[in-house]
Amino acid sequence: MNRWTTGNDEALIEMAAAFITAKAYRAVAERGRFTLVLSGGSTPRRLYEKLGRGVHEGLIERFGERLHQGVRRSGHTPEAVTLPWAETFIFQGDERYVPAGHPDSNYGMVRQTLLKYACIRPNNLFRMPVESGDPEADALRYEKLLRTFFRKTSPETSRAFPTFDLVILGLGDDGHTASLFPEQIRALKEQERWVIAVDAPLASPACSRLTLTLPVINHAESVMFLVPAERYGLARSIHEGRRPELPAGMVRPLNGNPHWFVAEPSMQGTQP
Repeated sequence: MNRWTTGNDEALIEMAAAFITAKAYRAVAERGRFTLVLSGGSTPRRLYEKLGRGVHEGLIERFGERLHQGVRRSGHTPEAVTLPWAETFIFQGDERYVPAGHPDSNYGMVRQTLLKYACIRPNNLFRMPVESGDPEADALRYEKLLRTFFRKTSPETSRAFPTFDLVILGLGDDGHTASLFPEQIRALKEQERWVIAVDAPLASPACSRLTLTLPVINHAESVMFLVPAERYGLARSIHEGRRPELPAGMVRPLNGNPHWFVAEPSMQGTQP
């Protein structure tokens, strides 16, 4: 499968949503559930809305997934297929340490987009806690939650790290991904923890954050990047292996290279 996909904004969102939907039905068929880690920031807003509304069946089949008659279809558009929400479990890849109602909250963005359209059971949604006032304690709390979930759903697994079915990542101007920044040497070298708290004084907004660690990301079944057109060149250099020192360049899934969905500058505003 091609691991580098470009197009104009609209076409790229369609293809990324189809890719995720195909992964979801394949995971449910093979393991009975789909574990999805969401990226934060502003880039995935339209993707999450699209996932909530549904994707055309023909696009999903481009990724090799033949859908059966029992797929979940959109109530608004019968030919659109939505994720198997009852078997889908949603997690966060990172979170700014702000209340859920704050404009900078990643969970707040997910609530305004994906959760506005998708029928997700409350017990299937695992958001990062930010209420205690102690980021390190909340990082440990979320890690404990993840360990409990995977111990119950994958009791045969004895690995040091969980295996999410799909992790969605973004890409910052400085090459950061999730909330793993170039200057955070200790965080980038973490080899035991699943979730850590980090300070991000140079980021926008400048606040503490919770983030999954690189080993957790790299143990995922699949990893995908969603990148806007203004970072096309940076994404290409990382994809080609020329920037291994950047956090995004350190994303090297054990099951193969990540999938890149990158808006191409010359194609913005044109039809696919």
